[in-house]
Amino acid sequence: MKTVLVLTDFSINADYVAHYALGLTQTIRANLLLCNIYQSPDGEEVSDRKLWHMRVCEENSINDLGELVARLKSQLDKGDILNDFRPDISQYSEEGLVGEKLKELVARYEIVMAVISKHSANNITNIFGRNHAWNIIENAGFPVLVIPYQVRFKAFKMIAFATAMGETDINVLESLSVLAEHSGAEIMLTHVADENSDSKNEENKIKKFFDQVTCSRKSYHNIKGDNVINSLTWLAAHIDIDLLVLVHHKRGYFEKLLGRSITQKMANSSNKPLLIFPSAAVQETVAVF
Repeated sequence: MKTVLVLTDFSINADYVAHYALGLTQTIRANLLLCNIYQSPDGEEVSDRKLWHMRVCEENSINDLGELVARLKSQLDKGDILNDFRPDISQYSEEGLVGEKLKELVARYEIVMAVISKHSANNITNIFGRNHAWNIIENAGFPVLVIPYQVRFKAFKMIAFATAMGETDINVLESLSVLAEHSGAEIMLTHVADENSDSKNEENKIKKFFDQVTCSRKSYHNIKGDNVINSLTWLAAHIDIDLLVLVHHKRGYFEKLLGRSITQKMANSSNKPLLIFPSAAVQETVAVF
């Protein structure tokens, strides 16, 4: 059965994210897997001290995950739920690198999305901030949902998809149309165009893109601007959207040296939940929500 994966570090906001994910799994009728991946101390050889440390980490991880699972199940038992669907809530605790462990999880579960949190109002959580986090986004075969600080779940009514209207984005839009059907949401295609772009050419491009997708509730919002980050930030601040969607495209070595990608910048600045589709996964097929 399809599964939503929650990567947690047991921070305050990670707790909010777990509860957010519970509402999401009820909406899309998926199971919930809470995951904590911890690492051994750097630079230490195998010793009694290291083995003791790892046993403590393992015990704490298992216990903390168990406590979180119990609280989420208690919330379901109280009837504080969105519908009659009761997701199966399980836990996974392992030592190792996040990227490697995700491959193991993908082999065992039908993961349609991973959910992570921002540690505070301004900073991405440690799980997302370390180098292996971007390895997840660039190589995962499923979308990653980044939840801003202490945001609570509400059913999606407006999903904004920031698109360049390329062919691969059609696959993303088809996937989003399934996600939107769960809550009757509208999909608003958003395109940031150069201020000097030809309006007639833009309209033809939009129509061609629209005609390739069968989505009952969709609209279009064109933003004239030279800065994509500023334009999408304005969109999130001035239009009542519940979810912003981006496709993260891999960059070359020299591009990475020039600074962070649009996706990285939006993940750090957006005050709306941000769903990131990895470009490697959208060229052929994407998750069916």
